[in-house]
Amino acid sequence: MKPHITVVIKPTLFCNTDCKHCYHIPEERKDLRIDLSKIEKIMKMASEEYQTAWFIWHGGEPMTLPMSFYKDVIALEEKCFGKDSFRYGNTINTNGTLLNKRFMAYCREKKINIGISYEGPYNNVLRECDVEKTLNTLSAKDNKYAVSATISKDTASKQKEIYEFFRDKATSVSLSPVIPAGCGRCYVPDNDEFIKGSIEAFDSWLKDKTVRVPLMPFYLYIMNYLGEPVPSDCAHTSCLTKWICMYPDGSLYPCAKACPKEFCMGNIDSISSIADAFQSDGFRNILLGSVKRREKCASCDIFKFCNGGCSVDACYERGLEENGGDSCRAYKEIFAHVVSEIQFILDNKPDMDEYNAFVKEAIVNKLVNPKTVSQ
Repeated sequence: MKPHITVVIKPTLFCNTDCKHCYHIPEERKDLRIDLSKIEKIMKMASEEYQTAWFIWHGGEPMTLPMSFYKDVIALEEKCFGKDSFRYGNTINTNGTLLNKRFMAYCREKKINIGISYEGPYNNVLRECDVEKTLNTLSAKDNKYAVSATISKDTASKQKEIYEFFRDKATSVSLSPVIPAGCGRCYVPDNDEFIKGSIEAFDSWLKDKTVRVPLMPFYLYIMNYLGEPVPSDCAHTSCLTKWICMYPDGSLYPCAKACPKEFCMGNIDSISSIADAFQSDGFRNILLGSVKRREKCASCDIFKFCNGGCSVDACYERGLEENGGDSCRAYKEIFAHVVSEIQFILDNKPDMDEYNAFVKEAIVNKLVNPKTVSQ
């Protein structure tokens, strides 16, 4: 059996909001709901081919399906993997508008992670609705969730402010730019402003001794540089064959982003194993194009940290086989800044009480159990 796979399931592409940057165009957001038989089939195959699997419920808005749907889903996981087997886990990515105390209590019981798309004080830039009241209620009940804040052309310079908003709520937040796909093309941030804003947010977090949460993706950049595995930083890992995404009609793609049709890996109804999907023409298309791009990246000093970046991002920027797009340049400049700060600490060993607890722990572990950090 292979070690692990992440399975993204889009039970519907319908959404109860109309976010301006959505990479699913309005014509795709039909109220088609996935059949449980398709979910059972992919779960059964994952349980037979992989030691562990993580299921991410995506969309559209997955919370437009009733709570009974997720109870059925959990029952299928327990059937396929074994109850309390620790072979599977779940995350629901949601806009947060339909969350309630009853569902969050169920998530606590079943250890389901909740990821909420939310930009705090600038939520109305991209979204129609504000979920702050709901989240304040959930926080008061000690419900755990993480936030993904999407950075647009209007908020590229506001990243420090967004970070500080979530810091004060002790809520873990990840900052990521709009990708130039679907409706999002009109809201992509200026790359120079995005880089500058990201560095400002990182610098604020780095020496913020009051912070109780990591700031993503910068914390992952630190751990990556220090030689620690960072599987959740999907844009900068070799994700192909490690992720698979299923749409409501059962069609399969390499990931949950806006993959072009030429990357379709067939349909769950027409394969007998997940391995079959990775032998498809669609997967071969993204694999061969990614290999060609990474061959061009191989001489770059930070290639071993970024692995050539995200193939879907590259596809929408300069083409699948081409490097040097906005995401490439942003990573280079932001990562270089993060590395310079961490290397300064490693070289000069300043008073670590000047830094936040996450950086302090990472550096102390490195100094106590040193590994080679390439310059």
